[in-house]
This record gives sequence, structure tokens and C-alpha cells, in this order.
Amino acid sequence: MRTSLNNIKAIEDYLSGRLAPGDMLLFEANTLLNKDLINDIQHQQNTYALVRQYSRQKLKDEIIAVQKILATAPQHSGFMKRITNLFKKD
Repeated sequence: MRTSLNNIKAIEDYLSGRLAPGDMLLFEANTLLNKDLINDIQHQQNTYALVRQYSRQKLKDEIIAVQKILATAPQHSGFMKRITNLFKKD
């Protein structure tokens, strides 16, 4: 179990560019010898991509919810009018 956590940490450091140049070369040499490491790197990259996509979608959902509140709440009608006026063509 500990070995897999160490591998995840090493891959994370590699992908984020936090390895020293010598450690980077050693890690890359290890990928030539260890095909499982290449697969682990690809899986971790895919995981990071999914997390980024999920985070973006959650943020977009939050922004849409706030926009709906601002657009429909009477106390925010003046604010919405000012925003609309910013985008009107003269």
C-alpha cells in the first residue's frame, strides 16, 4: 500500500514539474523500464482532467444559480438594469 502512495506522489511531482532536474531524468528513465509506470501516469493525467472538468462544471452551475437569483429577485432589479445597460449598443 505504501509503495502505491509513493508512486502516486512521484507521478504527481513529475506531472506538476516539482522534481529536481536529476530526479526528473531518473523518473523518465524509470518509465522506459517500467511499462506499468507509464500506464499509471496516463491514469493520473486522466484523473486530473476529470477533476478539472468536474470543477469547471460545478463553478459554471454556481454562476448560473447566482445569475438566476439576480435576474429574478426584485431587490436586484436595479443591478440587473445597470448590467443590461453596459451591453446595450448605442
